Amino acid sequence: MKYNIDLNRDTIPYFLSKRAMDYPNDVAFSFPELNQHYDWSTIWRETRLLAKSFLKLEIKKGDSIALLMPGSMEMLLSMLAAACVGAIIIPLNAYSKKEELENYLKDARPVAIIMGAEGHHMNYPAMMQEIIYENNRIGRDGSWIPTHLFVLNGAEDLAAPFRSFKELFVLGAAINEHHLVAACQANDAADPLILLYTSGTLGAPKGVLRSTASFIASANQAQSTPKGSSFLSKISDRVTRRFSVMSVLPLYHLGGFSIIFTALKACHIRIVMLTHFNPLRALSSVETEKCRVLVGTPFMVLQMLSSSTRKDYNLKCLLGVVFTSAAVNNITLQKIMKDLSLLFFMVSYGSSEAGAVANGTCFLNRKNNFVLPLIYKLLKHTSLFNGIIHYKDFQNDSYSIGGKVDKAVEVKIVSPETGDELSLYSHGEIWIRSYRVMRYTAESSERSSFTADGWYKSGDLGFLDERRHLTITGRLHRLISRGGEKISPIEIENVLLRHEDVAEAVVLGIPDELYGEQICACIVLRQGAEITADKLRNDLAPYLSTFKLPRYFVFLPILPLSATGKISVADLKSNVLNGIGERRKNA
Repeated sequence: MKYNIDLNRDTIPYFLSKRAMDYPNDVAFSFPELNQHYDWSTIWRETRLLAKSFLKLEIKKGDSIALLMPGSMEMLLSMLAAACVGAIIIPLNAYSKKEELENYLKDARPVAIIMGAEGHHMNYPAMMQEIIYENNRIGRDGSWIPTHLFVLNGAEDLAAPFRSFKELFVLGAAINEHHLVAACQANDAADPLILLYTSGTLGAPKGVLRSTASFIASANQAQSTPKGSSFLSKISDRVTRRFSVMSVLPLYHLGGFSIIFTALKACHIRIVMLTHFNPLRALSSVETEKCRVLVGTPFMVLQMLSSSTRKDYNLKCLLGVVFTSAAVNNITLQKIMKDLSLLFFMVSYGSSEAGAVANGTCFLNRKNNFVLPLIYKLLKHTSLFNGIIHYKDFQNDSYSIGGKVDKAVEVKIVSPETGDELSLYSHGEIWIRSYRVMRYTAESSERSSFTADGWYKSGDLGFLDERRHLTITGRLHRLISRGGEKISPIEIENVLLRHEDVAEAVVLGIPDELYGEQICACIVLRQGAEITADKLRNDLAPYLSTFKLPRYFVFLPILPLSATGKISVADLKSNVLNGIGERRKNA
């Protein structure tokens, strides 16, 4: 099927067919660890074969297909093929344990699952076999178990119902092309596209069903294409095709999946990815693939740069960093800038529930850098960028700037106590409303995160200024209540991060019978540093009120990250509580 004018715009098959027609031989996606480098022509051809195999299996529009595997082109192709037939993509956390996998399947009820043979020291087919066996043994309803189970490698050693992924290409060959054309033509941007599960950094993950339209930059773009945008797109594609972007985010993460749309729709650019995040592999891939832009969470970037073998890798090819998913403050920026000679960085704010909300681009050394601002202006028509933020704004703010709020998004700041909307510069909970906001598939009626008139209560704290710049000041559920005082952990973290011996810090509230909560600081020391809790507490005393000084200090070799690159507060708190409990018991 060639580029077809009858395909609905702003849909996956439309984007794919157009890229394959315009740039057939240009490499679009790479997984260097697997030596996978796919051009648009190959991607479109293999996506069509997989899509036809789904049709052969009678997978129809509105059905869902789960994917459980480390990153690979097979995963990406399966995603694109599912979208072409109108099926809902369910990319599952590749670190999922058996119980988690069972919960995901019961919640999502996919008709098919495609899994890797293994990943992250887990055998996915063995997990699935156990789930099926235990369910059959106790005679429970098994309607939630997928009908079709495919395995990438080693399926020949497995009995039915497991089948080899290679069979899908054989099945697809038996379907006439016009059946696929009809399925692709039935695609609409408003249709459900992907079921993303939240990272669960504070608890259990929740499913959020997102449409293709929720990833598109402008709500009215399909109906009103700006004059001259076609010409600008061709020019920007000619420029950006020379760039490679390194994304260290997994494909089951909002940011990881969103970046596919950058290559598909926004601008023609090669995306380099990892099977899973590993600081050394990320460093190696940036160097060998000569990536110009690095996309990841601040914690992922810091782990790369703090690696003991960091000096073995040449990162001079990097021009900029795009921070996603977690707020980045001036202290973190300074640590990164000290290591990398960047020309720009970009901050963003969004979530699985709200989609993209705000972003901002900061150019560094602009007097010696005139090319990138020109490229920025050229790419403005793509709506990838909301506005320029000057570095002095980051230097003057101890909190984290999330960027300028997108024109298609409404944001208001609300008092958590009264529910009243607050004025500019007033700190409160961030509420968001737009066509990108999507509800949970199974939401608690007791504690809804959504209002009747469409506002999403993010749980994040922040404020707006007159330029519509959004600043993130903390997390509502992370506020510490000690003896009636409300304490922001970010304030204490910022003081800790300025200490010469501290590399990373997270502050938690720990249950306490007398005060309600006590403050606990989890610390990663810089390499070679040695300091006691008493010495650190004394060093903090001049900068913090007495009631804000941590009661506990826990020194860790590394902070636990979730699979999506955020600090896993739930894991951290559990480990800390267990350690403190043991300390009290043996006191």
